[in-house]
Amino acid sequence: MRTIKRFFIVIVFMALAGVSCNKDKKPESVTIDDHENEIADYNKTDSRSEVKFSDAKIQEIYSLYLSVKAALVNSESSIVQEETKKLEAVIEDSEENDQLKAVSKLISLTKDIKKQRDFFVTLTSEVEKLVSKAEITSGEVYKQFCPMAFDGEGGYWLSDSKEVRNPYYGKKMLVCGNVEKTFK
Repeated sequence: MRTIKRFFIVIVFMALAGVSCNKDKKPESVTIDDHENEIADYNKTDSRSEVKFSDAKIQEIYSLYLSVKAALVNSESSIVQEETKKLEAVIEDSEENDQLKAVSKLISLTKDIKKQRDFFVTLTSEVEKLVSKAEITSGEVYKQFCPMAFDGEGGYWLSDSKEVRNPYYGKKMLVCGNVEKTFK
């Protein structure tokens, strides 16, 4: 009887995970050639929105944010550190930017990819504050959400593509998530 219950629970969990992560929407472009001398780019998508902001500083911050996101998708913690160091350097010192600068510094000092992903939630929230107030002259920013991240609490991130590339799981659950909002 216990075996049947366990089997049923496993089946239900697998079904929920499949539905939550849009497994049926997995784009064909996710197939990656892993050759010995090539580095796979799991962040690659078929389309990108070239976003232009009227404010050059926000443009630079958003571009570096996308570099951090890409490094998380590819599970490259050293590149995450490098890109957040660059991000920290371009953020102007102001009370409004204190949290953004602090979390950038924290990520740049952290080598553990899991902790970097944990801190990325706050980085996303802070960058979203800037993006939501900014004037976008062309392109779109996509706010995406993975319901499975952080033990089912879920996690958001910003992207330049409608195609999901999950920074919280990388290639383990590359396309888990969906677009929640679009900034134009």
